[in-house]
Amino acid sequence: MLTVSKWLLIIAGVLLIIDSIGIFAGIPNPFFGWPLPCPVTLLLLGAGILLFGIGSKAFKKQ
Repeated sequence: MLTVSKWLLIIAGVLLIIDSIGIFAGIPNPFFGWPLPCPVTLLLLGAGILLFGIGSKAFKKQ
């Protein structure tokens, strides 16, 4: 689960960088004309954070 969360966070990070460049440059979002930051980016970021939290050792009994 931690591996999946790391990949989701990496993908979301790259998409956030692309979104921020688009915001500063005034380029519209290429994904279906959605607003920036893209909802897909925020969904991947949220899923990665949730999976990381669930899979971390903080919530597991020792």
